Amino acid sequence: MMETIVLKEYGQLHIKDKRDAIHNVISKEDALALQTVIMDEEPVFKWGYKKLTAQHWVGTISLKNLTIEILPKLYGYVSTDDLRAALIRMIIISHQNPSAREIPGMARMKKDSLMEMLIDTYLNLLEKYVREGLQHSYNKIEKNMNRVKGRILFGKQFSKNALDPTKFWCMYSKFTEDNDINKFMKLCLCQMNKMSRDGQNRRRIKYLLPVFDDIPLISQEKALAKPIIFHSTNHRAEEAYKYGLLFLNNIFSTISAGNTPICMMLFNMNDLYELFVYRVSRIVFGNKVTYQMRGSYLLERDSDSKKYVRLRPDITIKNTDGKLDIVDTKWKIPKNFVKESDAYQMNAYSSSIQKVDRVFLLYPYVEKRDIVGNYSFIDLNGRKRALTIRTVDLMLVLDWKKFVKAFESIFARERVCL
Repeated sequence: MMETIVLKEYGQLHIKDKRDAIHNVISKEDALALQTVIMDEEPVFKWGYKKLTAQHWVGTISLKNLTIEILPKLYGYVSTDDLRAALIRMIIISHQNPSAREIPGMARMKKDSLMEMLIDTYLNLLEKYVREGLQHSYNKIEKNMNRVKGRILFGKQFSKNALDPTKFWCMYSKFTEDNDINKFMKLCLCQMNKMSRDGQNRRRIKYLLPVFDDIPLISQEKALAKPIIFHSTNHRAEEAYKYGLLFLNNIFSTISAGNTPICMMLFNMNDLYELFVYRVSRIVFGNKVTYQMRGSYLLERDSDSKKYVRLRPDITIKNTDGKLDIVDTKWKIPKNFVKESDAYQMNAYSSSIQKVDRVFLLYPYVEKRDIVGNYSFIDLNGRKRALTIRTVDLMLVLDWKKFVKAFESIFARERVCL
């Protein structure tokens, strides 16, 4: 029987001889397996005395008969369903085309797992694609045949068929379902079939798989090696492809020291929050927004003007007057005030990047808003350099129009504190 444990970032799993999922208790065997889960050379769980503590990774980890779901830690009480729905929306928006002006409404999916929600979204789009008919394309085929079809490849004809004049080495085009798009879709279905534990999702996958019987199965490495280019003739498969790509890029499989197979879909919340704010900025401000702008440095050597210490702000917004707003995201909840290192970093952006108007620190929303406000760096030359500290209420993403309005107000010139 599959058991589920849901916890938040920095939540704890207690280690005992026997598993008790209701009370967030895992067995020693579970703990040894989870200890081997490493992402970007960092452990997803920190080992303590008879406990494991989740770090800044969110998502799903599946062990033998146990699924552990880690959700973001936001201020105050947020129901598990709302938190899961907000997270999946953040993930989806982070992987949308940043030029999109509208994000479609997302119905509340009655799934008890982040991964199952993503699979459900993919299956909805794939079913629409299948109903409209699988994409066909012309493939060039080389084949040694008893009759001429297409054109003869004379080089191979002379080298392969010199002793058999009844054979013809030909190349011809065939209009077929065997193409990169359908190979990708089948791979996603097969991987989801391995990882899904939701009965409804598994039934839908089982129904869809026979549609792709004549399509060869490719490896995940091959599917991700060369992105598919979409155009007017194949665009109807693009949305399903996006969600399949999101799934494949973020699932991982490994074997623990105890030979326990582990399947994971994990997201680094620091990176996800940064990417999410960037995508929303592109939706609101369009091509005025640059991600991790390069070309600025903090130090210059006097002798030869060689530059050192590269500055690369998270997000840069170019205003109509040509001046820049610099935005830095911090996935943390400050206890009293911003960390000194964060203030130093923003001071460097403000003083060393040309044409800077304002710099923003964006934290996730907290009810205690003492740090939210407008500040100025102390400058002995009398120049006033602004630092704006704001919070982003991520639960508003469930009401997209309301969220966009709140996000726009962060950058309003009247600087209304949120």
